[in-house]
Amino acid sequence: MQDYNLHMHTTYCDGQDPAEAMVLSAIESGLSAAGFSGHSFTPHDPSYCMSRAGTLRYIEEVLELKQKYADSIRLLLGIELDRYADTDLAPYDYRIGSVHYLFSDEGRRKWDGMIARHAGETDRAALDADMQALVKYDDWSDVDSRPDDLCNFAFGENGASGSPDEIRSVMLDIAELYFNTVGEIVEATDCDIIGHFDLLTKFNEGWGFGPDGKVIKRDAYAVKDPDDGAAPIFDTADERYVAAWKRAIDRIFTDCAERYENGYRNRLESLGILQAGDKPVFEINTGAITRGYRTVPYPAADQIDYIKSKGGVLILSSDSHAAGTVCFGFEEFAHLVS
Repeated sequence: MQDYNLHMHTTYCDGQDPAEAMVLSAIESGLSAAGFSGHSFTPHDPSYCMSRAGTLRYIEEVLELKQKYADSIRLLLGIELDRYADTDLAPYDYRIGSVHYLFSDEGRRKWDGMIARHAGETDRAALDADMQALVKYDDWSDVDSRPDDLCNFAFGENGASGSPDEIRSVMLDIAELYFNTVGEIVEATDCDIIGHFDLLTKFNEGWGFGPDGKVIKRDAYAVKDPDDGAAPIFDTADERYVAAWKRAIDRIFTDCAERYENGYRNRLESLGILQAGDKPVFEINTGAITRGYRTVPYPAADQIDYIKSKGGVLILSSDSHAAGTVCFGFEEFAHLVS
C-alpha cells in the first residue's frame, strides 16, 4: 500500500480536525510521510478556505509539527491551490492544482481587472472587498458545493429549461468550460499534483435532472434510464464530454513537458517522494466517497486509462477532511495506480 498521503485538510479551512490530530492519525496508520494541503485563499469566496491571517498560522503550525514529529513521520507543508486563488506561494513544499470554481466570460474579465488593479499591494483588503462583490451564478459558481450549483450557473436559479436534449447540451457546454479551465491548471498554478481531475462529477451518481428541470436526488446511487425523470447532471458518455477531458489531459501533458524542458523539476521528485520526469502527477482521490457522494474515486476509469496510456504518474490521495479518513480507500483502490 502507498505509504504517504499528500492531501489533508484541517480546521484552518474546511477540515473537521486540527492539524496535530491529522498527524497522529497518519502516524497510527503507518504512513512514512504526510502532507498538509490547506485550501488557498480565494477572495471571491472565503467560505471554505484559509483566510489570509489563518494561512500564516497554518504555515507556522505545520512547520512546528514537522519538528515535533520528525522522529515519527515526515511532514510536508503543501497547499491546494485553486485556479482562482490569490496567495503568497513562497514557503510551500509542493502544490496541488485544483479547479473548484467556474467563471463566466464577464466574471473572468472582472477577476483579471481586479487582480491587475491591486497588483503589488501588501494590504489586500480592497481586493477582497472587490472580489466579494462578484455575483454568484452571474460571474462565478462553485463546482462542488451543492448538486444544483452548476445548473444554476448554466440556467439561473429558477432551474433548467428546455427539452432533455437541450438541457444535456447546455450542461455539456459547462463541462467543456470546466475542462478548459482544468487544462490551464499547470500554467496557472505551477502545480506538482493535479487535484480531483473531474470534480464536476461529484454529484453525478446521486443527483440528476427531474422533469421540471430541477436537480433532484436519485435513488441510492442507482444508474437510471435518462427517460425516467432523473437524467444524470452530465452525460459523461457523450463524445463532446470525452473530447473535452481528453483535450484537458493533453494540455496538461504538454505544459508539463514544456516546464521540464525549461528546467522545472516536480517538487515532490526533489523531495524524494516520487519520480515524475516530464510527466504530470494525477491524484486518485477518494475524498467524495468518504462524504457519501460517490462510490468510486476521481478521475473516472476511462480517464485513468488515458493518463496511463500517455505515461502519466498516478498517486492515491484521500483528500481527508477528518482524522479518521487519512488513508481512506488506499487498499481498495491501490490497483488503479499500477
